[in-house]
Amino acid sequence: MTFKKIMLLASMAVAAVAFAAPAAQAMAPQWYHGGANPITGTQALHITGNLSNTVIGGGGFITGPCEVTFEGTASNVNGMASGSITGGTISPECETNVEGCTVITTLQAFPWSLTGVTVTDTTGVEISGVQFEYHYIGGAACPVPVSTIMATGTTTTTVEANPKCLSFENHTDAMVTHAPLPTITVDTLGTICDTTLELK
Repeated sequence: MTFKKIMLLASMAVAAVAFAAPAAQAMAPQWYHGGANPITGTQALHITGNLSNTVIGGGGFITGPCEVTFEGTASNVNGMASGSITGGTISPECETNVEGCTVITTLQAFPWSLTGVTVTDTTGVEISGVQFEYHYIGGAACPVPVSTIMATGTTTTTVEANPKCLSFENHTDAMVTHAPLPTITVDTLGTICDTTLELK
């Protein structure tokens, strides 16, 4: 075989890999329940963890962490993780990273929808329809211009080593504040884990 033919075959092999890679990256994750096969039908979600929030460009002010529990449903639709968070609870009062400032957070506007995604080759879940309301206690100690802030939008999680756990740490969320504040991005931090289901 001539050198020219060898180079042509090598180029074709590289091209084949390049075309195959995006297809592999585009494969959405699915829900599993301790087995090799994805779940069928609908199963219950029971998720617990700790979440914080920070305002992008807000000088490092962090609200939380707060203990959260979410309930919902999980299913696989057309080979992709789907579902919804139908309710949840959060610590009645949470700390912030500023002394003398605490926050009461409420979770609102359920249900929140779940969609399987890949983020930089990592499986995860996009949670849309999220709504948090933060009521800050501490007056001048809290570095916020108003005592109550509403944030809504979409958060994106990724799976780390444990397929039962979803991390908010590796992606900046599409959550924004509302009036009387200008539109400012709010990023969710922390990890939540389901008691039985896995995402992979």
